[in-house]
Amino acid sequence: MPKVPISEAANADLNGASAGFSNASRFWHQREEADQVRNGIFIGLAIVLFVFLGSMIAVLMMHAPAL
Repeated sequence: MPKVPISEAANADLNGASAGFSNASRFWHQREEADQVRNGIFIGLAIVLFVFLGSMIAVLMMHAPAL
């Protein structure tokens, strides 16, 4: 069986195509940023919740002045 010569250009094309598939997902970076934004939103909501609960406790601790 005769050996078929493989050109270096064909190998470079095949290697470049296979290397490109490792970064095929173009939404990967957006997913990471969405996770950071989501974490920031949750932290902000937790702070707002604590402030709200603190204000409710302050209101419940108030009483009318004696007459």
